[in-house]
Amino acid sequence: MNCLCYCISHHPGPELPAPLLGVGGRPVYQVAHRRLRAAISRVDRAELAPDLLRVRAYERVVLSCHRQGAVIPMRYGCVVAQESLVVQLLDEHGPQYEALLQELDGCVEMGLRVLLPSGPWAAVIPGGPEGSREVAGLHPPAAGAAADRLGLAYLTARKAHYAHQDRWTKEYRRAMDRCLAQFAGLFVKYKMEAPSPRLPLLSLYFLVPREAVASFRQAFRRLTETEPARLLLSGPWPPYNFVTSSPRLLQFPQA
Repeated sequence: MNCLCYCISHHPGPELPAPLLGVGGRPVYQVAHRRLRAAISRVDRAELAPDLLRVRAYERVVLSCHRQGAVIPMRYGCVVAQESLVVQLLDEHGPQYEALLQELDGCVEMGLRVLLPSGPWAAVIPGGPEGSREVAGLHPPAAGAAADRLGLAYLTARKAHYAHQDRWTKEYRRAMDRCLAQFAGLFVKYKMEAPSPRLPLLSLYFLVPREAVASFRQAFRRLTETEPARLLLSGPWPPYNFVTSSPRLLQFPQA
């Protein structure tokens, strides 16, 4: 059977909670090399097709390890044929893994979703007001009778569309600035996923020291009292969004 890797952490460190079961209900154990170790379980490749139960089992293992200390969550499906290849990866990327763990040590991830109240910018959201569907349905007019009139209507509609979109983007940027100001001093770094017409939701991720989580939540409650946008706070989580800048380190080569 193959080896499925869940996360990487410091070695030595706290032992895994027992019994800890992973994908397919198989026990999770650790493989150590120098100052690093990987949490792995045996798995048949046929069992790896992602579904809700498997992904949740995977996340439970990462979360359990994260409660013990800093971890680098691996991407789902990081599989190698044997334990020696796990050791090889820890050896090849050891300095990068150790530097990343140092950065994440003592921190958790908090997630914030920001949804603006309805307004004129909603016209750029598919399925919104009638005007948005009219704009989305327009195409550059072909030459022929009344082409000038149709062309003017098209250009006017496109201008209104982009004006709405620009205002919508600026409103989200202002909302983000208000959130960052509220949480100032309570996070190490943040990442942002910008909204789009297809997904009009701003996502902010904060790397927060564990000891600051309670203060971060208090700041969130104060923010909800004054912020016109709808807010949803989640966490603490393992720092999934703060390890993605080095994708090569988060997936093993195919065995």
